[in-house]
Amino acid sequence: MRRSRLILLALWLLSLAGISVSGGEITYGLFFLLTLIPVLALLYIFLVIRLFKIYQNVEEKSLVAHHPAVFSFILQNESPVFFSGVRVLFYSSFSAITGLDDQIEYELHPHSGIRRNTDIICQYRGEYDIGIRTIEVTDFFRLFTIAYRNPNPKQVLVKPDIIRLRQLKSFDIPLSSMKDSRVRPNEPDLLLREYVSGDDPRLINWKASTRSDQLLVRQRIGEQETGIGILMEPRRFSKAPREYLELENKLLETVIALNLYFFENDIPSETWIYGKQFESWHVTGEGGFDALYERLSAYRFEPAGSCELLFEKTLRSTGIFDKNMIILVIHEWNSSALEFARRLNRSQVAVHVCIVGEDKNIKESGLPHTKLIRIPADADLSEVL
Repeated sequence: MRRSRLILLALWLLSLAGISVSGGEITYGLFFLLTLIPVLALLYIFLVIRLFKIYQNVEEKSLVAHHPAVFSFILQNESPVFFSGVRVLFYSSFSAITGLDDQIEYELHPHSGIRRNTDIICQYRGEYDIGIRTIEVTDFFRLFTIAYRNPNPKQVLVKPDIIRLRQLKSFDIPLSSMKDSRVRPNEPDLLLREYVSGDDPRLINWKASTRSDQLLVRQRIGEQETGIGILMEPRRFSKAPREYLELENKLLETVIALNLYFFENDIPSETWIYGKQFESWHVTGEGGFDALYERLSAYRFEPAGSCELLFEKTLRSTGIFDKNMIILVIHEWNSSALEFARRLNRSQVAVHVCIVGEDKNIKESGLPHTKLIRIPADADLSEVL
């Protein structure tokens, strides 16, 4: 482009010198033609910007973070003018287009279009723009390139990914999933009975069933399954999507992964969240996990969200002191979280704190029944949990 400008400038100066020396119709005609070329180039670019159309589409009804989705776009020339030197640039901060090079310049014949199909991968849960961000138009003479933002961006709502954990290395789940009752302490789980229709298949004792050639299920006696409680950070700590999307995505992934693990391993759990109102979710029965996943997918972190209010309302709720373990999924270990953990420890409730993000001021809790687990925002949950 710089070369084209230098050539045009050199020719224009030569024509100007020709006018000064000899004049003549040809010299003047060449001078005016060279003078008009930049004007024509800018008019061409203006025409393309006004008449150029973009259509984008994502085939999947719901997008999930880290999962590819079919993405297509159409570049349409609805004018009688030939378009050349059109380049499209994609949003790259929160999503990635596969199989397409944004260095390609497209040419469109009059009343025609170009369709491209590819995959798009959204990196974080949340609501943001994807697809074509900017259009660059270069004139025929390669003198100017004007970039303008796509006036009709594609905005999508991306759901958090579901991470299936095979085990929880950082939690003592077999010992924490049940709490002895002071009235009826746990008794050995030794009684078996014949399986009847409607029994939970997860209670089948396969070893005993093999020996007796009939299905036998464990009969629970004297056990009180109080399970585990989970609390999630409600606050949006920044106004910039580049700063809060990754963190919020990992907070939700952690809560969802823990609930799925407990659900699949028959460990009762209860999740407390605080948005516009205080909510308590038990993941039980068919569709229980799906309902919680949909609720968390639509959850909105708020700048005014407060862990202090979440802690206060949770302490007032029934059953929190009957839990054997409480899991906090937060992004900052501060004095309010410390005091909340201390109050639970006094009632012999263990606390595990999942601290998401890069909190460089994290120290040990100093409490006998509280454990801190650091989770970087870009970490693989199967490795850190």
